[in-house]
Amino acid sequence: MKRTERSPWRIGWASVKANAVPMVVLWALASASVLAYYFVPGVAAAFEPLKRWQTESGWRAAFLNRVFFCGILPGVFLVTVKAIRPRHPYVTVFAYSVWGGLWGILCDGFFTLQACWFGNGTDAVTLLRKTAVDQLVWNVFLCTPANAVFFPWAARDFRFGTPKHEEKRRFVQDVCLPMLTANWIVWIPVMMAVYAFPLPLQIQLIGFASAVWMLVGLQAGARSVSGKAE
Repeated sequence: MKRTERSPWRIGWASVKANAVPMVVLWALASASVLAYYFVPGVAAAFEPLKRWQTESGWRAAFLNRVFFCGILPGVFLVTVKAIRPRHPYVTVFAYSVWGGLWGILCDGFFTLQACWFGNGTDAVTLLRKTAVDQLVWNVFLCTPANAVFFPWAARDFRFGTPKHEEKRRFVQDVCLPMLTANWIVWIPVMMAVYAFPLPLQIQLIGFASAVWMLVGLQAGARSVSGKAE
């Protein structure tokens, strides 16, 4: 196998390209949502029920948000679109739902911690600080290693044990880096938009982006297992 076929950057980039259209749409919607929230009359008021639900329900609302956006919504595509359908789509949807829900709880706590550290301002410096901590600390040391275990496991149809063709894989270079590459491409623009919203809305609105990310993560996991970049 050629070295370039297992390049973590190529694997991560290929995973993003496989979902390029929904990703670009996601970026556009994220930007438009921020602008509409602050500059279009009536939009902020429309978000109030969602904001109130998160404030009153806390981690439960965060959990249910991710169950829907990380499990049920991408599950519709996994079941109906043959090109990305896994071998066991319904088991995959269930696993995605549980996995996403747990991350919803963790992210809710992390966003609250970020607000304590940096405040709730929407100025460029505050947004850059939160995004930097999110992507360079939270994602590098917690999210990416965890996803680098989960998504390849899902790509192996949730089988335990290491197949022979994976025994020589280096966890950081061959598994984590492709996931991190895909993560940065998708999430850096999105998180700048997410942190521009009030704290109770951040965990709710990030669910939309999470649906796309679960599809990207599945592609990255499958490619890291196979070692293919295309």
